[in-house]
Amino acid sequence: MIATLFLAAGLFFFWMVFKAISSREIEGRGWGFSSRTYSRDSEPVMFWVTFWSYLICAVWATLFAVLAARKSLL
Repeated sequence: MIATLFLAAGLFFFWMVFKAISSREIEGRGWGFSSRTYSRDSEPVMFWVTFWSYLICAVWATLFAVLAARKSLL
């Protein structure tokens, strides 16, 4: 069950990264319901900070999903 949740989170973050690469814009989410869209052309620093943060979250969530699934199989 926990592996499924981590896998869903990882896929969500990979989707956000893919969407950022294809559209050159990324949506940065704040606390609560606030969000902001960063463009790669007009705000490159915030775009890349958000991009790398999402990519790190995607990799870690997927890794945790694999480890949790492996542990449940053993």
